[in-house]
Amino acid sequence: MSNDPLNEILEFLKPEARIDLKHISLDHLVGLSGTEEGICTLLQNEQIIRNVIELSDDKVEEIAKNALLLLVNITATAKGAAELLKYKPNTHKNILELLIGYVLNPQKRNADAACMILSNVTRLENQLEICIDTFLPHLNDILNAFVNIEFNKKGSNLNYLAPMFSNLSCSSRIRKWLTEESPHVPLIKLLPFCNFDQSVIRRGGALSTIRNLSLDTEYHTFLLSTELDLLTYLLSPLMGNEDYPDEEMDMLPIALQYLPKEKKRETDVDIRKIVLETLNKLCSKRHGREILRENGVYYVLREYHKWEKDPKVLLTCENVVDILIQKEEEVGAEDLSTVNVPDDMVEKFQKMDEDYLKNVE
Repeated sequence: MSNDPLNEILEFLKPEARIDLKHISLDHLVGLSGTEEGICTLLQNEQIIRNVIELSDDKVEEIAKNALLLLVNITATAKGAAELLKYKPNTHKNILELLIGYVLNPQKRNADAACMILSNVTRLENQLEICIDTFLPHLNDILNAFVNIEFNKKGSNLNYLAPMFSNLSCSSRIRKWLTEESPHVPLIKLLPFCNFDQSVIRRGGALSTIRNLSLDTEYHTFLLSTELDLLTYLLSPLMGNEDYPDEEMDMLPIALQYLPKEKKRETDVDIRKIVLETLNKLCSKRHGREILRENGVYYVLREYHKWEKDPKVLLTCENVVDILIQKEEEVGAEDLSTVNVPDDMVEKFQKMDEDYLKNVE
């Protein structure tokens, strides 16, 4: 540690150091954090990281910005994210609490960087439950800040809270909060962002949160309840301006009937795939399959399939269609998620998918 060349700039990374020296030192460290090797070097110097964390709240906004950017780069790697969670800032019980404070302060110009760091660290599945202990008391406030587009008065958009919510929803505790918190169910506040034109990050994060909920069949009845109107938000990204026969149109959710001529499908291929994966999971139980059929999901997928060009997304679409076109006696199971598929059949299905993709490509 004594021979660490980074020790030479420690003095310049203290809050009381000259502004120009802090600037130069942080610029050097930001450059170093651009590679995985550089991040490993930084992580070996605990005091450097501590000083950078303290500078993330510096009175000079440009200093705070560079300190936060450095932490964004560090947490972009799993090792860096895990290491950063170990640090306790001087005025908070942990780094998460410090960053949450930035997000909830409407006067923080660099709140977006804090959101990115929170999104990065919540990707760690083995650290998620520890993170949630800190998040839970603040979640309602964070969600309210997220849904209020003009919450931050200094130009931060807080878009990266959406993937953070998605990461958190991998936990059963957060899924419970999303669907059961009262008096206002949090998920209802997130739904409009599934179709939020201004940000692909918000759309992707909101829809990924829905997908994570759909992985747990316990929530399917809630997700497909009339009050939630989830299918309106799920089907809209897959729909263009095509016309349907009247009898098919009448089956679609009200908000999706007779869409305007300028209606376009979702342009992001990953988001389209997330939607289809969610529909697939909602087909797990008979109740869900019947609701999807009754709401014309097959007709939407039929038209969408004519438009989609990506082979993997086409395959995902076809997997949903294959279920929906079957009668229940052909499906042969009340809950597909409980069906035990033999290993040899899993391999066979995987081989069929691989062959399909080769042929399409």
